[in-house]
Amino acid sequence: MKSGATRMIGAMHVYVSSAGDGCIHVMRASASGDDVTEVQRLSLGGAIMPLAFSPDGRRLHAIDRQEPFRVHTLAVDPDDGTLTPLSQAPLVGNMVQARVTPDGRWLLSASYGEDRIAANPLLDNGQAGAPTQVCATLKQAHAICPTPSGRHAWVSCLGADRLLAFGLDATQATSPLSPEPLATHACRPGSGPRHLAFHPHRPWLFVINELDGTLDLLAFDEAALSLTPLASARILPDGCGVAPWSAELRISASGEWLFASDRRAALIRAFRIHDHPPRLTPVGHIETEALPRSFAASPCGSTLFVASQESGRLSVIGFDARTGQMRLQQQLACGSSPTWVEIRPTGAP
Repeated sequence: MKSGATRMIGAMHVYVSSAGDGCIHVMRASASGDDVTEVQRLSLGGAIMPLAFSPDGRRLHAIDRQEPFRVHTLAVDPDDGTLTPLSQAPLVGNMVQARVTPDGRWLLSASYGEDRIAANPLLDNGQAGAPTQVCATLKQAHAICPTPSGRHAWVSCLGADRLLAFGLDATQATSPLSPEPLATHACRPGSGPRHLAFHPHRPWLFVINELDGTLDLLAFDEAALSLTPLASARILPDGCGVAPWSAELRISASGEWLFASDRRAALIRAFRIHDHPPRLTPVGHIETEALPRSFAASPCGSTLFVASQESGRLSVIGFDARTGQMRLQQQLACGSSPTWVEIRPTGAP
């Protein structure tokens, strides 16, 4: 531990990228979310948006969506959470989302405007190298999500209402992805699949659909490379009166809760995840400040950190897992146009 650093039991560090001022805001938070303090404001320039941690938590990769498009690799101090810039590497375009493969060898990214995905190698020191592979997708690739096994990567194509499965072999020197999709899953017409998340304990894939404001729960068979719809739920409560513009989904570490945001309705909604039969039950929701584009849930699931892209504030919201109810605890300034939130426990992994 660094001299002078004080470790709080169950503490975490919250990372918020603000595209408007090219910064990453690092905040230390208690497990309850009652005590949140900014410990660093790192200026990188450009339009910093998607963030992706390495599996060991030692590196954070920050995507700059302003030309020249690039990825910053940052060292993460395990005690005080602060970031130290290490290197920069080019990207193949304006990448809207990125993930690190489970083995930590590759940074995978998706481009909405250019209908493509790409792979940047991660060197032995954890720093990103120049891209070595680019694959075409269907219209508007919005997210790429490696399977927990690391054998495949699913891509959501918002404009085509399709999910694509690419083969993934991280041991390859330059081309870890299959050149073409190995499987395709058709979503509801007009749904607009945006972001993806796997359940932490079950072979299930969750999809948030931007255009029709729904969540889909799909059974995932990796051997057959197939997806089977199990359940669906609407994000906006009855009588909301606005058209959906849904953005982000997160699953609690326990696998019992799913949270989803809608930007136009400016709310977060909680859904209980049931096993038998598989289904999603809406329980509670809370209004947020305008444009809750990104949020993250604490490891214990008791606190949500919600970034309002319009107000530039981070809302700290308490969540009661017994009732599913949420309450606003506090708000903090987090730069101009905050667009991505990630959380790491102190001393992670």
